[in-house]
Amino acid sequence: MASSSTSSGQTEREPANSYTTGRIPENESMGAFNEIAPSASTSSTLIRKPSYDVFINHRRPDVKKTLATRIYNVLGNMGVTVFLDSKELEYGDFLPATLEAVIRSATLHLAILSKNYAESPWCLAELSYMLKSGAKIVPIFYYVDTTDLRYIGEKKGMYVGAFDKHEEKRRYSREKLQEWKDALYKVSFYSGEIVKNKADERRLLKNIVNIVLKERRNVPLVVAKHPVGLHETVEDFENKFAECDQDVQIVGIRGMGGSGKTTLAKELYNKKRSSMERSSFIFDIREAKEVLLKKQIEVLKDLGGNETFDNVEQGKEILTRHLKSFRVLIVMDDVDHADQLDALLPAKDSLPSGSIIIVTTREREVLTSWDISSVYKMRTLDPFNATQLFCWHAFLQALPLDGFEELVEKFVEACNGLPLSLKVFGGQLYGKCHKKYWEFLFHKVSRLLPNDIKKKLRLSYDGLDHEEKEAFLDIACFFIGKEHNLAIEVWDGSGWSGLHIWERLFNKCLVELDSDNYIRMHDHLRDLGWEIAKQHQPYRLWLPQQIINFDKQTKKRSGIRGIKAASSGIKEQLFYVEEHKPDLSRKFLSLTPYLVGLNLLEIEGDCFSQIIHEISRNLVWLHWSNIGQRNLPAHLSLESLRVLHLDEISHHLEELWEAESDVSSLPFLLC
Repeated sequence: MASSSTSSGQTEREPANSYTTGRIPENESMGAFNEIAPSASTSSTLIRKPSYDVFINHRRPDVKKTLATRIYNVLGNMGVTVFLDSKELEYGDFLPATLEAVIRSATLHLAILSKNYAESPWCLAELSYMLKSGAKIVPIFYYVDTTDLRYIGEKKGMYVGAFDKHEEKRRYSREKLQEWKDALYKVSFYSGEIVKNKADERRLLKNIVNIVLKERRNVPLVVAKHPVGLHETVEDFENKFAECDQDVQIVGIRGMGGSGKTTLAKELYNKKRSSMERSSFIFDIREAKEVLLKKQIEVLKDLGGNETFDNVEQGKEILTRHLKSFRVLIVMDDVDHADQLDALLPAKDSLPSGSIIIVTTREREVLTSWDISSVYKMRTLDPFNATQLFCWHAFLQALPLDGFEELVEKFVEACNGLPLSLKVFGGQLYGKCHKKYWEFLFHKVSRLLPNDIKKKLRLSYDGLDHEEKEAFLDIACFFIGKEHNLAIEVWDGSGWSGLHIWERLFNKCLVELDSDNYIRMHDHLRDLGWEIAKQHQPYRLWLPQQIINFDKQTKKRSGIRGIKAASSGIKEQLFYVEEHKPDLSRKFLSLTPYLVGLNLLEIEGDCFSQIIHEISRNLVWLHWSNIGQRNLPAHLSLESLRVLHLDEISHHLEELWEAESDVSSLPFLLC
């Protein structure tokens, strides 16, 4: 019979996700046992069983308590899932259907061909089905010769007697017996293990372990349902590091959440693993802060080790010692702290030449702290590939349906090349062929990010400290398109460490700089910041409707950090407010008693001159445009002001203050 073990929570591998593409389809029974158990020939009898790494085909009385059990235990201790009937079958399992399902799912088949093997019709039926499955078969010639399998039809070898008995009983058709003979004949030409003595048995176990580990490494990771643009990204990555002459290559892949770091890493892993002696892909390291010990055990098992240890330090020592002998490929996905690298990777000089380490992260500091200088920065998809990815998820084709071109263009533009957003929005629209629904969803997502996107992006925000979170919200609400040095000065003036904060936000891929050193932020990070800021204290009012609807009675105690009462940007934000440009000045004036602690202010026009002296004491940043008068107000306070930005000023403006005031102390005076 056959063999291997796994937890009952697993599901079968899909053929398209396995290196054995072309196997028997899951819903197609081959009737392998239809003459042994006639009801086994219909596909309705097939049941869903957990998938297995290894299936052991064996004659129970010959090797059940010896070789088969030893193989089962050795592989099981290494985390390999092995099916052995006595260990895995449960009461109530329909034997033919169970065996067919397990054989179909297994990555590797071991056929233990013992002296009495051919006496079992179950063994012969399994072997025939194994050959049809397309999976790799390793025969173990256990005290038998290959000639015993090849010349049964010529009445030669130890299996002749078994087939004579089958023919005498006339239980199985001549066609079925010939099918079994053909299976034995074919397997006799497979490269396998020959066991003639106890020494061979000991060597066999070691060889089987190596074979199984190699086959496990050859099962590719599922990369992406629709890998649009992936080929170009891989090519760009390989071109960048093509001339790297390091003995051990350690490369970082950096980018914001949802940018495709893991997808690229999986594709690289699939391409390179076959040239390595050992390989391991460790997912979701970010979530492993409290379970580093488990991740160490996972890496060790992937690389063929089975040692046990009780703490992280001991695990580091064992991993380092184990990896000295193998050329390895290790991918560490979503790392957010250098301690994780220290725990899971050995020192660079302890790895054999030719080894490759790939680290994906949102945190540049993780890479610099480990002296990883070879870094690939993820880029968003260009409009052509972005449109294709969106359409594959929305329409299951590369191009929009007729009539949906403009709507697709709107969504693609809103996603700004972020693969995660394109997949989520496309998936939400799959099967929805009414344009009104598309328009409704577009306006909805313009106001509120879907949870799938928000959850992914918020991980980076949640990793910030208090001042860094405040600065992130400042950028989202006020500083996009401004010079980054201006923002740094404002944060310094707020009592924070501005340069350190900027570096943290930049290193976590939450902000970018364009070629002119202006601050840029992905639209969906901006939208996340807006959503958080609406509920966050101190409040930020950066949209006209927020100023108009501000409730003084409930929010005056919490304070207001910043206000934008200028028309710039209103046109682009009309879906948040009413259809026509609102009059903000009158509403702003009514808020005067509640703006004593205001730090950031962007205003427009002369109407604010009469109250600026009342609210300027705590201002750190003042951006004032369209000033029509000759002089700035005499009582504009410089007590806290660090940045004064004046634009579109009247050419009649002759001096900044009528009263004597020293403006030379201002780090930023922009006119």
